[in-house]
Amino acid sequence: MEEEYQNIHGCWSSYYTTICIEARNNDFTAVEALKTENKAYNRYRDVYPYDHSRVQLQSCSTTDYINASMVEVPEVGRKYILTQGPLENTTQHFWTMVWERESKAIIMLNRLIEKGSKKCHNYWPSSPGDILDCAEAGLVVINESVVPGQHYNLTTLSISNTEGETRTVLHFQYTTWPDFGVPTSPDTFLQFLGAVRESGSLENDVGPAIIHCSAGIGRSGSFILVDSCLLQAEEQGPQAVNIKQTLLNMRTFRLGLIQTEDQLKFSYLSILEGSRRAGLITGSVLLNDSTKDDIDISSSESEDDDIPPPLPPPRSESLQKKVDGGTEEECTVPTAADPFNQIPRSLPTVNNPGIDEDSSPDMSSPSTPVHKESPTKCLLNNNKFNERKREYELRRRKKEEEMAKTEEKIKQMKEKQRESEAWQSRKEHMRETLLPFCVGLAMFLAGGYYYFRRL
Repeated sequence: MEEEYQNIHGCWSSYYTTICIEARNNDFTAVEALKTENKAYNRYRDVYPYDHSRVQLQSCSTTDYINASMVEVPEVGRKYILTQGPLENTTQHFWTMVWERESKAIIMLNRLIEKGSKKCHNYWPSSPGDILDCAEAGLVVINESVVPGQHYNLTTLSISNTEGETRTVLHFQYTTWPDFGVPTSPDTFLQFLGAVRESGSLENDVGPAIIHCSAGIGRSGSFILVDSCLLQAEEQGPQAVNIKQTLLNMRTFRLGLIQTEDQLKFSYLSILEGSRRAGLITGSVLLNDSTKDDIDISSSESEDDDIPPPLPPPRSESLQKKVDGGTEEECTVPTAADPFNQIPRSLPTVNNPGIDEDSSPDMSSPSTPVHKESPTKCLLNNNKFNERKREYELRRRKKEEEMAKTEEKIKQMKEKQRESEAWQSRKEHMRETLLPFCVGLAMFLAGGYYYFRRL
């Protein structure tokens, strides 16, 4: 894993592009997803399940289709169901799937509203005591309890069918992962993954966990890649893990898993950090110049326009340009006694261009290892930092000038439009007032001419 990480050498963009190209080399079909009657069940018109791996509903009276895929990782015996954030018209289908697949947990990696755009329907009873009656599915869902947290909420739900059978389902909602972006640090994400694992929801003796974000490919793909690679490292050793090939295999079950190079970087770092915490690796990825470039992530935290069916938007249209920014970072020189500092533990993002103090491990938690910092400190090259800062300032000023020019052009266009409208109004007024006068004058002259000719 560490060698695989080092071999990328800062070429994350081309590396991610290579994965995308290799993943397209298949002949998988999606006939059911593209049928006219099923288009209204897709949140995005370019995110759909393959026919060979789609989850089919058995007891739904209206359709057997749901935008969900069964993703298998045979190397570790894991099975996951990846699906889109339920729409209002697919909520009944979603709970039918939960019941039929006997899933023990629902893992939600998004918020209902992000950047003012609706990402998911509120498909579960969100407050204790609330009841959701799924008449079409023949199920009743009751909220038993909610345990809120800083980064995720845990809700216990009970589901009952018409025959009186009742099951308990855990609802994990991770609330601090931005759409198309990454968390500021692997720490909180690994804590969340640990909580899901400790609940037993990912084990083979229960139904596959249902994992979703908005589209069910970006954040969801990152989650299952990290979990499965960490499990393989624990069971077979780190040398057995090939992260790229694991992702390519996963993409044969659902297209587009992991949507950005930032999410790919974050997945790699989370796998390495999780392996270090488990004592599987000692840390040999040095924070050299190429690694610094690798981890200079500007999170594309943009939101897609979620238009209701039957014309949902393509997921790819919502990507915004990345925001580049310079920041002075502090790093610790790695030593043999402190290999923990040999890999970056915090990722800069748009919302957090520097290292977030809140992303550091909770020292009060017994599950979080405490590492002493090396006394030797260094700052990244100030000249390089200042140069990047100047470049960023120039880009910002240029953007402001372009925006000012655009606003001036818009102002001029509006002024010309007002002048044109005023001229049109004057023309209409002249037409309404002068036309009768001209007609009358013409008739008067014609009459006078006729009269004098008779004389």
